[in-house]
Parts: sequence; structure tokens; C-alpha cells
Amino acid sequence: MAAPRHPLRPRLAALLTLLASAPAWAADGALGDAAVGFVTGATMAIAGTMFVSWIVLRDRIAKRRTWVPFVVAAGLLMIASAWHVGDQGPWLFLAGLGVLGWGLGLVFWLAKRILRLLEERDHARAEMKQVKRDSERDALTGVLNRGAWRSRLEMLADDMQEAGRPMSVLFFDIDLFKLVNDSLGHAVGDHCLKAVAQTVAEELRGGDVLGRLGGEEFAVILPTAKRIHAIAVAERIRTAVQQRCQVVGEEHVELTVSVGAAEYLGPDEHLDALMERADRAMYNAKDSGRNIVVADLLAPPNGTAPT
Repeated sequence: MAAPRHPLRPRLAALLTLLASAPAWAADGALGDAAVGFVTGATMAIAGTMFVSWIVLRDRIAKRRTWVPFVVAAGLLMIASAWHVGDQGPWLFLAGLGVLGWGLGLVFWLAKRILRLLEERDHARAEMKQVKRDSERDALTGVLNRGAWRSRLEMLADDMQEAGRPMSVLFFDIDLFKLVNDSLGHAVGDHCLKAVAQTVAEELRGGDVLGRLGGEEFAVILPTAKRIHAIAVAERIRTAVQQRCQVVGEEHVELTVSVGAAEYLGPDEHLDALMERADRAMYNAKDSGRNIVVADLLAPPNGTAPT
């Protein structure tokens, strides 16, 4: 987001900073009193320091450099004020310059400190976001874990209901995965899980959500997809795994997946029931010979009749 523009042009505001001292000096000239002169100079120095502090802090935090004209103008104002105070004695002039230097140094020290604190805050927030993202991811495959996938399902179900759009889910399981683990070892099994997850992710749309539910079982949320579209995506996934996961690493594994598809019936259906229907369809696919797609036949009340 772009930093907000300052309400005054920097050079105009700097000029106004210088002219702001005119009323006080006019009062000093009219009264001609040493005390008034001292108060005038001190007031201008304090006011200038406070004004520059506000401008520098604001613009440095916003990473702008429009504070430079203000520093120059307020510095001239405070030097003039110190000189004015110096009419009462040289030591007052030197003291005024000392106060001026101390004030400007304090301003820049505060600005630097605040910027450091803001950077530390932003870094901490970024780390917290990263920790949250990591906690939502399956450590092996990098896709969403079961809890995060279920949370996303709940969120998308609400969104699709509000928009009046359909939604479907896919459950798929790597066929004969236990045999791969037992015969080739768990290291090869882990490589197979990662290969399948990557292959499936490449076949999904930007808004689709892939998660690992546990073991060799995965699930996909397909927002805006009716059952017929979910079947098409499931078939694309099945074909991609069969074609691209023949060899994993140096092992010839010939991986396949069995996929179950189910369309969300709407607000009257609990999401657990939707997941159960997709899971049941997946196991029907495995029982029917594996490496196939099976769709649950239930459809929303206003959907098309099962085919």
C-alpha cells in the first residue's frame, strides 16, 4: 500500500514553519522585555523540536524523505531563536545551540529506535505466519494436513452456499501402498507419497484444495464443481498418476490411485456425511478393481438426476 500523501507540499509547509515564529517575535518587539525574549526563543525552540519530531517520525516510519525540508526550516528557526535568546548573553546562545543539537539528536534516535521496533514487530509477525502455515502443512508432502483441509472445507462450504454455487470433494488412495512399503521400504514409500501429491497438485485449478488425510489417503475440495465436473477432474488425476508415477526415484513402482467423488448436497447435509460419501465411493472403486473413479449418486435437490 502506498504511503499517504502529506496534506501540505513539503516546501510550503517548511516556509510556514519559519513564518510561525512571526507572532511571538512581534510580541517580543512590542514589549521589549528580556524575559519575553527568553520565553520567545525557548518557545520557538521547543515548538520547532516537537514539530520536527512529528514530521521525522511520521515520514521515516513511512520510508519517505519529505521530512528533510522540515528539518532544514525548523533548524533555521531554532538557530534564529537561539540567536534571539543570545541577545541576553552569549552563554544563552550557546545553551540554545546545545538544546537544538540535543533535540535533533533525540529526534533521530527516537526515529531509529521506533523503526527498529517496527521491523522487529513485522519480523515477529512474519515468523508467526510462517509457523501457522507450517502447522497446517503435512511435513512429508507439503500439502494441507487433515485439520487444515477440514477447516478449508468448512470455509468453502459456507462460501459456496452464500454464492449459490456447487461444490464437490474427491477422496483418493494409492493402490497397494502397503505392498510398496513392505517390499521396497518406507523411504521409497515416502518418495511415492510425495510424487503422487505433486502430480495431483499439478492437475488442479488454482482454487482447488489438496490435503493429506493420513497414510496414503488424500482429498481434494473442488469449489464450483458439480458431480460431472468432479468426475472429469478425478479421471484426469487417475490418468496423470498412472502415467507419471511409474518410476519413483530408481524404483519401478507403477503407482495407481482409486478415486471417489461426491457432490455437496447443500446446507442440509453435514460435512462429515459428505466426507463419508466420498470415502465410501473411494472404497467402492478399490473393491471394483482399483485404478478407477467411482462417484456417489446422490445429488442436490435442484441438481440433475443421477446417471
